[in-house]
Amino acid sequence: MAIHLSFEGFAGTPEELQRALRSGRVAPRALPLLDLIEQALAQVAALELRERGALLPLLAELLERKLRALLRVEAEAEDEEAESDGEALVGLLVELDEAVRFLMERAQARSYVWPVPAAPLPRDRRVAPIAVASLYRYARRFVRPAALLPAVERFGVAEAWAWLQRRLAKAGRAWFSHLGLEAWSERTVTFAALLEAVRRGRVRLVQKRPYADLWIELEPEREERSA
Repeated sequence: MAIHLSFEGFAGTPEELQRALRSGRVAPRALPLLDLIEQALAQVAALELRERGALLPLLAELLERKLRALLRVEAEAEDEEAESDGEALVGLLVELDEAVRFLMERAQARSYVWPVPAAPLPRDRRVAPIAVASLYRYARRFVRPAALLPAVERFGVAEAWAWLQRRLAKAGRAWFSHLGLEAWSERTVTFAALLEAVRRGRVRLVQKRPYADLWIELEPEREERSA
């Protein structure tokens, strides 16, 4: 048996205690709740179960009921509450007993299984064994060292502004989306050039609503303000 319970007037398993409650041989108000919980916890702790994690939900609920039983001893709860809690506690003990019994049976079944080592991988007998360090030295002969060089910037803010001036030379105005900028980097640098041109009073930007297209207008030529 996995769990054995005993108190005045009863001795047996949780299943037998549940049948005694249902038949009326044991009254729910006669159950020593705190004593039953402590008996179950002590017996589970003494078992050598590798998979005791499977019992954690049941043990957590059992500990919660132990705390409630301690509080009830001090508060002297009514008999109706004691009867309902007693029946629920016995049902929990039955679930715990079944879980422990299942783990014990599985552990016993696994004890009959002999561990089998993994089969060796096939190896070409024509190739002599070689150390990892030697293999690394041989591999280095076929590896060409590579260096990462920073890309040369060919389209900066100054180049973007010069390109914008040539693009707006005839009409003097245009939509930003019609400039023909395809790459995201080109659009970003050109927008930065526009902000600098606005700060210097070289262009005027108009946007009717947030996230709408930008209308660009060249301002008349005049001496730039000091930065």
